[in-house]
Amino acid sequence: MANDDLNRMLSAALRDAAEHAPSDDGLLTAVHRRSGRYHRRRVATTLSAVAAALAVGIPGVAAFLLRPPPAPPPAVTSLRLVEGYTAPTFPYTLPPTNGMKAPVASIESDDLVAYFEATEDRHHADTTVTVSSREPAFTGPASETPVLVRGHSGTLRTVHVEPARRLTLYWRESASRWIQVATDDTYTPQQVVNLADSLMPAAVAVQPPFRLDLSPEGFRVKTVNESTMSFVAPNGSELDVVLRTRQPLGDVNEQVGQYDATLTGRTLEVDVTDWNATLEVRETGETTISEADLVRFAAGVHILDSSNPK
Repeated sequence: MANDDLNRMLSAALRDAAEHAPSDDGLLTAVHRRSGRYHRRRVATTLSAVAAALAVGIPGVAAFLLRPPPAPPPAVTSLRLVEGYTAPTFPYTLPPTNGMKAPVASIESDDLVAYFEATEDRHHADTTVTVSSREPAFTGPASETPVLVRGHSGTLRTVHVEPARRLTLYWRESASRWIQVATDDTYTPQQVVNLADSLMPAAVAVQPPFRLDLSPEGFRVKTVNESTMSFVAPNGSELDVVLRTRQPLGDVNEQVGQYDATLTGRTLEVDVTDWNATLEVRETGETTISEADLVRFAAGVHILDSSNPK
């Protein structure tokens, strides 16, 4: 009997609760409404905290809020090879004389250089003329004398060493060109000025150590001497070709023409047996070259008799 009464009371309570419970839609709406209130409270609390932090100058908060979005990664560009190579030229020469050979032109770190070898050393001396876009920089003690050269103010620098003092005359030829003439005291200071005054316009081809079938498009020539040719892109990427005295290769994993080669990353080393030398082709910087193009470029490098391994 007691159990029957208890069951009737429990059933009545459940029916009453069901009659007063919200509908499904009403319950969902209530949940969303409560969630929205909690969200607005969190946002308001966060903004209040940030404002307070800025007001009292808490370190790092302002920097975090004002931090610019991260920069996108630099675009990767591919090096493109084009047919042929055009040799740069040196823009001056000295009047021909029986005491000097014709100039041999090269490029060293963007500077154009012409070397005039003396064949008679009583009245002539080896002379180097350098053309650059920047003022020459020197180290070590020297005496300097102001002179007038080619209508410009110049400086004659004398380094007192044995067996012969080194004389270097330099001046600004134009807004974008500096010239220096370097020789020794076989010449008097006035004769050095006369040499500089006698420079004539010319187009002396820079003599390369290699004949190239291909060259990198859009790269300027940075260095050309008896062992090296290097090219640099506007973004600073470089392609270097260097002839070295022969050295053992690592694991041979490429073939360049008839020669064994080792490709490691962006560096290719070729065992040029008939020259007893190692040809190194190396690419650095943001611009990239495919392995196939690196091998193709190296296959088009032909060593000339004027080369000399370093």
